Amino acid sequence: MPRVSPGACLLAVSVLVLAGPGAGVSHAVPRHVAFRSDEASLLGVVDSVHASIVTVVGYPPPDPAGRAGKRRRLIGSAVATAPDRIIASASVAIPGGSVHVLLGNGVERPAILLGVDRQSNIALFQIEGAKLEPLHAASPQSPAVGSWVAVVSNVGITRPQAAIGQIVGRGERVDEHTGGDIFEIDAPTYPGSTGAAILNEDGDWIAMVVGRAAPSPSDGAPVGLDSGESMPPSSVLIALPVDQVTYITKELEAYGSVRRGFLGVQLKRGPATPSDSLGIMVANVVPGSPADSSGLRVGDRILAVDGQEAHTADDLTALVRAMRPGDDVELTVLRKDDIFPIRVVLGAAFTNPPVGPRPSREEEIRRAKTDLNQLEMQKRQLEQRIRTLEGSSSR
Repeated sequence: MPRVSPGACLLAVSVLVLAGPGAGVSHAVPRHVAFRSDEASLLGVVDSVHASIVTVVGYPPPDPAGRAGKRRRLIGSAVATAPDRIIASASVAIPGGSVHVLLGNGVERPAILLGVDRQSNIALFQIEGAKLEPLHAASPQSPAVGSWVAVVSNVGITRPQAAIGQIVGRGERVDEHTGGDIFEIDAPTYPGSTGAAILNEDGDWIAMVVGRAAPSPSDGAPVGLDSGESMPPSSVLIALPVDQVTYITKELEAYGSVRRGFLGVQLKRGPATPSDSLGIMVANVVPGSPADSSGLRVGDRILAVDGQEAHTADDLTALVRAMRPGDDVELTVLRKDDIFPIRVVLGAAFTNPPVGPRPSREEEIRRAKTDLNQLEMQKRQLEQRIRTLEGSSSR
């Protein structure tokens, strides 16, 4: 199939829209196994991640007019990152709606939204009373183009679905706050595959599917978003590496959103004039901001960020948001007839409003203490049993 360039691709949410009840998921074997690049080896992979990749269901809010009828829902896949935490497509977090997770044997539990980052298409949920098996993340690595992978999703049929795929491209998204790689994966997929896990040949988790790539004009097809229903059986998936997913998850856990780089300037926008041929003019500097502390002034022109040229205000905004709070960056600045560098430590800003209020952890702490007490009691019982056995054997 034709390659899709990362710069030209657009992400599309791949969720299944249904109206009826969902099916359950079988119990898991909490052991990850390796697979070979053939279909038969996928059976072991699916069995090993039953308790790690589950079905998530997003319900829209009730009809404000009180009209009766079935509510259409969104179904997708989710990856367990802790016994009571999952990450899924941000699309299932419908504003004003609710989210449930299918845990197996028809068990459906409500999910509490802890944080959402719609730019990355990732949402973090807490599942009360769940005991999921966190998916084992691979150590930092750089899979080569051509590497075989398994795409494992779960839309609540009878078990997770898996397909063998291949990394056909790698690129970089400047709109991502981590500024890291993305993977293009060519694989047969199922509706609802956004949120699916990408496993390497050792059975370790290396990436998460966040969307599909729409063809670029060079491929002879129009660029646009596609829900997945009209896409061919084989399509290119866009996946974020697990290190980026981990960073996003930690941000969502701590803040309910993802903090991105913040400079603290207002930029001149609008049609360019001959005098605007170099850089982007600073129209205003926020008092007390990183820009203010670094010495940027109104009227300065920012030419580049860490050596990357910025030709428009949108270019500069994307470059700054691609960096993390606390990053020390170098701005190339034109002031009157002088060009010189200015170093600035970026602050933090939220692209999406944080989800809140943060849920109380008191109940979780209480449950953890109860579990610990039970383990200590079991330990004492086992120690007593060992002493009894040792005493009887010495007679």
